Amino acid sequence: ALHHLIFDTLERELPDWRERAILDAGCGTGAILKQLGNGERNVGVDLAPEAISFCYERGLNNVRQADICALPFANASFDAVICSSVLYHQWVKDIAGAVREFYRILRPGGLLLVNVPAFGFLHSAHDDAVMTARRFRKSEIRALLLENSFAIRRLTYWTTLLFPFAVLARTLGASKTGRDFPAPRRPPRLADYLFARTMALERSLLKKLSLPFGVALLAAATKREDS
Repeated sequence: ALHHLIFDTLERELPDWRERAILDAGCGTGAILKQLGNGERNVGVDLAPEAISFCYERGLNNVRQADICALPFANASFDAVICSSVLYHQWVKDIAGAVREFYRILRPGGLLLVNVPAFGFLHSAHDDAVMTARRFRKSEIRALLLENSFAIRRLTYWTTLLFPFAVLARTLGASKTGRDFPAPRRPPRLADYLFARTMALERSLLKKLSLPFGVALLAAATKREDS
């Protein structure tokens, strides 16, 4: 679902992205980087050496170990930066510093896509397991981008249709089990089918409008032309 949303947004905001230079900032195991293709132009970075090794094993050689707060690239090197599920992490010590680095390496008008978990009250044992230091509200991401000379193109919550279940899970103490949601009691295939249909419906909604709440938050912004 996340990758669909990332590429739907990329297609809308930067239709010729296949001909552009894109940085996957915090590429993890390389799923987005692999889908981007064009290894001669696109690059992924990650702080974890294990992630870099895994990317190499997948045949992704266009990766480098680096801190997103100190990127090893010249000014105005990229047309887009994707930072998906990274800024929340305990290893990111300076969020504003990371955004300033994205600004520095982007060309004027360059696109920044950011995905983060939303709402601190949804923090769970699962967050602890994946080293989540922070969850965000829309106002916080808006301020972070505007204060660092980005123009916001889109800012929306998502995973909205599952939001009530996430809140219920926290209320019932499911967070203590390390799960984001209670363990499914229905057959896994049915649960998977219902999840897929729910996310497909939400994907169609997100193509037309922004959603007012959700488990996660997506931002699309551009480096101001006058910067």
